[in-house]
Amino acid sequence: MTSRVLGLFGFVLLSTITLSTFYLSAASKEEKKQAPIENSTAPTPQLDSHMFDSILERIKEDYVENVTDDKLLAGALNGMLSALDPHSAYLDPKTYLELKSQTKGEFGGLGMEVTMENGLVKIISPIDDTPAQKEGLEAGDLIVAIDKKPVFGMTLQEAVDLLRGEPGTKVRLHIKREGKDVFEKSLSRALIQVKAIKWRLEGNVGYIRISTFNENTLPLLKEAITAIKTQLGSKLEGIVIDVRNDPGGLLDAAIGTSNLFLTKGQEIVSTRGRNPQTISRVYADGSDMVAGIPIVVLVNGGSASASEILAGAIQDNHRGIVVGTKSFGKGSVQVLLPLTNGGAIKLTTARYFTPSGRSIQAKGIEPDIVIEQEHTALEKVNEEDRIREEDIMNALDTSQEKKSLPSDKPKTEEQKKKEEEENLDPEKKKKKKEVEDYQLKRALDIVRAIAIKQKYDTETKK
Repeated sequence: MTSRVLGLFGFVLLSTITLSTFYLSAASKEEKKQAPIENSTAPTPQLDSHMFDSILERIKEDYVENVTDDKLLAGALNGMLSALDPHSAYLDPKTYLELKSQTKGEFGGLGMEVTMENGLVKIISPIDDTPAQKEGLEAGDLIVAIDKKPVFGMTLQEAVDLLRGEPGTKVRLHIKREGKDVFEKSLSRALIQVKAIKWRLEGNVGYIRISTFNENTLPLLKEAITAIKTQLGSKLEGIVIDVRNDPGGLLDAAIGTSNLFLTKGQEIVSTRGRNPQTISRVYADGSDMVAGIPIVVLVNGGSASASEILAGAIQDNHRGIVVGTKSFGKGSVQVLLPLTNGGAIKLTTARYFTPSGRSIQAKGIEPDIVIEQEHTALEKVNEEDRIREEDIMNALDTSQEKKSLPSDKPKTEEQKKKEEEENLDPEKKKKKKEVEDYQLKRALDIVRAIAIKQKYDTETKK
């Protein structure tokens, strides 16, 4: 039995090494040519196969319960990979299948991207229109217990397995949020169908929300840009790209998205592995769909990975303005190495760098303009109720007939229509004085200001 486990373990490791070599050589011939040579003369600790055999034999003979070979293999791989960094992991066949379904935009669970930090599960960001987002979970929240089971001591995969379950079933989370005591949330699991792109018009500005970078992101983004340009035509003043709480996703989707906003030859991102001299760079190929149109990218602490690649490419190429708050700082590259048992190894192989050479890892993207989100309602001042010069009796350049106070002025048809709608919908009346998204409002102001500046510059050159 022991030899069987050792043989299986050795075979999986051999498969991993073979697949890893294939991936790296196929990914970049240049990297293969410049493969690092170990010059260090320091002694390298060797794996003690006799010690491993001895421990394995002891477990098989003396552990309190019988242990399957599969469990020992998964434990060995998980322990080895999780000791490297929070993102390297062994994925059993079921988990690997679920991960592949996530990149296609549909999966089951609570709808949030998580990582491990100091033994606790940290939420990178909740995904739009999912139980996690609807129940108010936020980027940076720490999950300390799942269904009253303490998270500390679990692997990330073990915690994720507890979070998942049949749609409609409940899960209780104990959450630690900065500045608050631990509190409890009860969430219903659901089939998560991620809509990668949402868009709408905000006056003459196109608003594009990217909630994730999956296989659907690029084609849907192209459709959104085309629709915005078609509807507004020459009136289009600018575009706001919202990647707040976007946990990232596929590297190819991030590159393809950035490509739509950059001119040919501009760098999008570079990756650097163990050898600092081996750099892989990606450049825009000339697919820019919005040449000359002002762009503002909206980020926050939940913007990670692919979101940061997009924001960094826009910022470093001076193609637009990045606003909001500092991004998450997930700047490492993971590759999936499929195994013969149907599972896979997720291994960190490189770091991302922005076009100017900045590392994203643990640093994030600093916005050009910091805009904190306001969680309290901001009261909108009704400017129509102010007394103006034209309302004062005998004011110059106005009619000399008796002036009336603003409140006495006859209501326009538009005002009457709005009042009727609010009377029919009390909630609408209640929200009338609230600014729902302060960061977005400011982003829209900024992109409009850039458009005005561009128009002014163009006119003065004539």
